[in-house]
Amino acid sequence: MSTLLQWGLAGAILLSTPLLIRLGVRHSRGRGGAAILLLGLAFGSLFDPARAEAMETIDKRRDQRSEAGNDGA
Repeated sequence: MSTLLQWGLAGAILLSTPLLIRLGVRHSRGRGGAAILLLGLAFGSLFDPARAEAMETIDKRRDQRSEAGNDGA
């Protein structure tokens, strides 16, 4: 994922924080922790270097398989 897209998503998450907290409080009877947990999970998956490396490995393998399939046809 490009750096610009990551920062854009991070900004969108930060800007939507008040709305998420209001919705969380309204629907969970005063428990805003769920909204904060949601934000933590979003940032964790967005900026996780291990996840990015795994996705690169998967993309490389997918490309290798498609090249091998095209060579044999």
